[in-house]
Amino acid sequence: MLSLYEASYYSFEGKSVMEGAWQFTFENLVCVKGDMDPILAVQVRHAMELPLPWRMPRLEARWYTDVYERRADSNPIVLQLAKLDLNVVQALHQEELKDMSRWWKNTGLGEKLSFARNRLVESFLWTVGISFKPEFGSCRKTLTKAIALITVIDDIYDVYGTLDELQLFTDAVERWDIKAMKQLPDYMKIWFLALYNTVNEMAYDILKEQGHDVVSNLKKAVMYSLSDKFNLV
Repeated sequence: MLSLYEASYYSFEGKSVMEGAWQFTFENLVCVKGDMDPILAVQVRHAMELPLPWRMPRLEARWYTDVYERRADSNPIVLQLAKLDLNVVQALHQEELKDMSRWWKNTGLGEKLSFARNRLVESFLWTVGISFKPEFGSCRKTLTKAIALITVIDDIYDVYGTLDELQLFTDAVERWDIKAMKQLPDYMKIWFLALYNTVNEMAYDILKEQGHDVVSNLKKAVMYSLSDKFNLV
């Protein structure tokens, strides 16, 4: 019944069968959870707080490993493999975060733009929620850089920049011309160069590893992500 309850969250709107399954399982789990096995009751409460499809897979795996270990019928070999997998992937993510910390420090944004938020760790954790598998490290790093840069530009537009500065800045980004940054104040030059160099670095890595020239695609992605800010100027 618990499995059916969690599976019902994969339903599309208007699917009456799955909606009925959710209603049935929810009502019955609420009624019986006080009389069930304590370990199963923990899982039911956990699922009813937030269902499995809405949780981060790696964090959920970490939580379930602890619960599984408390079960009388747990398989020690499976448990050992699960813990080993968690440790290996955690170590991989820690190394990736170290790489991102070095990148962030090298940009100088945290030091030179003291008004801007430093959300590097949160940005990386967000990417782990999207793409947690070990082989997708490049995806996590690329997304982390993008989120960190967007967070800074959000603060430039909403908190720090004057209207005249933002108009010049918007023009420079839309033109995507390194020469256009000469008219910008120093703090904007730093962010523009960080964006320009990061995008070109991403494009170079993709061209080298996959043989695809994606410079224009990355530029369009940047413009799209900043379009709501541009419309305010």
